[in-house]
Amino acid sequence: MLLIMKRILLLALFFIVTGVSAQINLNIGSSNVGVAPVSSFFSYSYVQQIYPKQELNANADGNITGLTFYIDPSSTIIESSNWTVYLGHTSKTSFSSGTDWIPAAQLTQVFTGAVTKNNNKVDVVFTTPFSYNNVDNLVVAAKENSPNIDINNFDEAFHVYPHVPYSTLYYKGDRGVVDIASPPGGIRADYKSSVTISGLTPSASPACPFVVYPVNNAQNISLTPNFSWLPVSGATSYKISLGTSSGSTDIINQQTVSGNSFSPANALVAGTTYYLKVTSVSGSLQSSGCSEFIFKTVPPIPVNDACTGALPASIFPYTYTQNDAVSTTNNTGNISVCTSNGDTGMNDGTWFKLTGDGAQYTIKVTMPSGSSFDPQIGVYSGSCSNLSCTGTVDDGGGGTAETLTITSVSGTDYFINVGAYDDATDAPENIFTITITKL
Repeated sequence: MLLIMKRILLLALFFIVTGVSAQINLNIGSSNVGVAPVSSFFSYSYVQQIYPKQELNANADGNITGLTFYIDPSSTIIESSNWTVYLGHTSKTSFSSGTDWIPAAQLTQVFTGAVTKNNNKVDVVFTTPFSYNNVDNLVVAAKENSPNIDINNFDEAFHVYPHVPYSTLYYKGDRGVVDIASPPGGIRADYKSSVTISGLTPSASPACPFVVYPVNNAQNISLTPNFSWLPVSGATSYKISLGTSSGSTDIINQQTVSGNSFSPANALVAGTTYYLKVTSVSGSLQSSGCSEFIFKTVPPIPVNDACTGALPASIFPYTYTQNDAVSTTNNTGNISVCTSNGDTGMNDGTWFKLTGDGAQYTIKVTMPSGSSFDPQIGVYSGSCSNLSCTGTVDDGGGGTAETLTITSVSGTDYFINVGAYDDATDAPENIFTITITKL
């Protein structure tokens, strides 16, 4: 009999422990407030939030049985307690605009009714569990249907934490209860509700961090980058690995970092492809299966960075695409020889050279589609140590082509500078194509 009672007790303890562990806590210690899961400061609200699979870090698919949201101790929600809650799956990680709502057809209503604040929490227990597939990202949507508002010290009542940009989309106003089939335009936010998700069991190891910088396949990364990532709930530290081939750690090998950013002690090599991995650590456990981020550093300094290294143009039409202009140095500072459109100079960009023969030459600079680079053309005679203004042009804005025509003097050398229009600061150059045509 005693043996049977012991077995029953052990079984009961097993279910208690299992029930407690079958929940995922996401940043429940945050003290910031925001408009999620609902607004307490406006009559009506509708909020959609995206929790990526990577962040949930569940060990398997399962049934979500409820959500717990956290309220600032000084706040009330007496007039903001009539909720309807929906869950859904999505491949999105963020909202692209204020109207990029996840359609109602992709959502399942899991709760409707009154909620209450209890020990600075709101527990939403679902009538029917929601089956989460652990493949897609999770959508948590809630609308508040009461016509009145709560006046709180911080306006909004619920705790939120910063995360993936535009991972929340909300509407708050006084028009009336929102029809989720055709919600009004909303506002995007870079935060989400601190939340406990009941029914899912977290993986034993912590979640992989979301790397913010650099983005995967980024180009022209600084030689002294500051890698950054979003904090992982429950992580006590992070490990950084960096190599020059996939999976390698020849530059940095599992270096422990306490915060959520890191700069290598030594400058990286120009024009080199690197492979970055960031993992999180909780106790003795480290996240696994984290993605590798590939990036390439800025190219070496261009050969025509200085006037003395100007590329000669002798066969016309002459065309050259400058792919490495991002690494120009501005040398000894801005050039203040010519004046254009009120500017007293321009950046020292990259240089080209032609020898006059009495003919006219048209110099045109164009940029790739989508470029924001704003170039200026400066043409000078004389010598690199004693430039004399022949002409300059800066008629357009970012991404706009510039054209300048000069009449050459036979035997005179002309130095052509293509740099950023700014006459005061060292503005960056970018990819452009120069074409020189003899008329």
